[in-house]
Amino acid sequence: MWFEVRVDRALCSGSGLCEVMDSNTFRVDDEGVSEVLLPSGSEEERAEFLEEIADCCPTGAIALERFDGGVSSEG
Repeated sequence: MWFEVRVDRALCSGSGLCEVMDSNTFRVDDEGVSEVLLPSGSEEERAEFLEEIADCCPTGAIALERFDGGVSSEG
């Protein structure tokens, strides 16, 4: 299993909640929009944590996609 996390910059309001929750993965840039610093990985525990962050995003701008043996599923 591996995953990829993305931020839809058109939806992001720049609240910074994601950066507060995980500053190693997210940062609000100079335009006031979140960007992903570490977009992918393979650790299940980290993927679960990123799903929690995505669920907390006030605009739903964060998406986590999991890939299991060539099959992707939105988390």
